[in-house]
Amino acid sequence: MPAVNIFILAKVFLPKILSCASTMNFLFYFSVAGISYALAGSQAYAEVFHINSALTVTPFFCWLLNLLAVFGRKLVSPLVSVLTLFKGSLLLVAAIVAFVAGATIHNHITSDFQHIQDTYLMSTVALGGTYIPLPFLFTKLRYLQHEVRYFRLSVTFGLITVYILEILWCWATLDVVPQIDPCSVSLSQTNNGTYCLPPDYTLQSAAENGEISTIPFTKVINLVYPQYRWIATLISLFIMVSITVSYLYNATVLAHTVEGVIASWWKESWNKSDFMEVKCQNVTSSLANIVFLSVIFIVAMFNPKSFVEVVEKLMSFAANFGLGFFMSIIVWKCTSGKYRDLDVPLPLSKVQIHLQYIVIVFFMTASIYDIVVWISESV
Repeated sequence: MPAVNIFILAKVFLPKILSCASTMNFLFYFSVAGISYALAGSQAYAEVFHINSALTVTPFFCWLLNLLAVFGRKLVSPLVSVLTLFKGSLLLVAAIVAFVAGATIHNHITSDFQHIQDTYLMSTVALGGTYIPLPFLFTKLRYLQHEVRYFRLSVTFGLITVYILEILWCWATLDVVPQIDPCSVSLSQTNNGTYCLPPDYTLQSAAENGEISTIPFTKVINLVYPQYRWIATLISLFIMVSITVSYLYNATVLAHTVEGVIASWWKESWNKSDFMEVKCQNVTSSLANIVFLSVIFIVAMFNPKSFVEVVEKLMSFAANFGLGFFMSIIVWKCTSGKYRDLDVPLPLSKVQIHLQYIVIVFFMTASIYDIVVWISESV
């Protein structure tokens, strides 16, 4: 099966102006995702190797993986496959043991649904970005009905599994790390009442400083609950491997998409295929990739505390709008009368086709809500 990606689907099924807009949206998504992974990855490595400043790690983290994504593409696929298997195993173990430890500690948790929008936008990032690698993964299948069915089931159950593990992890974090008050830590296991932590050992402080949640989690565990120190180490290791895989994969897909855009533009402009033209195209693609990856690096270096803002606002909007608007149009075009006579191994049923309207409403609502939040916070 020929290589398929989001860029090609947009070019085939969308009008030219929408195709260009969708390409810009996808490049924007990959860029802001890269920024979030760069920030989180630097923090994770700094935590594991006990480095005081994550900024010290950022140049090495970004450029080692950037160069691998641009010039070592043949190594990326097997490396990502092995690390993903390791990452998945660690995720399962880390989420379960963290939940058990959190349930044992069980600090007081307070709820305030006035802030539900933060959770809503964060959750749409994980769900909304899932569609991006699926066309590429689909090319690995044989064009058979049972393989397509198993592929859909694996994607569905994979999402369900990840969401369950994410809920366990969030619950464990809330059980261990104080939300706002650093003096609300429970020491009931030692019958010492409560204990006041330093003010930066709370989730509120982590959000304000742009830290991933494992930073205060490991701090609290190491200081107050040393019997669970091995759990903190395990979780830190998982986050380090997980973000490395995510950044490397994101950078590779970004580079692949940029190369596709350059190749399309080059063909339309020159329509030549001699050796020098191909060489110039490859050089141009590499330079364009370096420019995009340099932007990710620079933003991460000069905005080290912007992790929450990047994920909650920029990344969520790009993912939600891409799925709620551009991908919905592609699905609508694919299921229209023009393409119904094509030989498809497992066509969507009428019920499944109508479910796309739920997807449109859900993700476009999230996109509009993103804009409303931006405006309200800017005023």
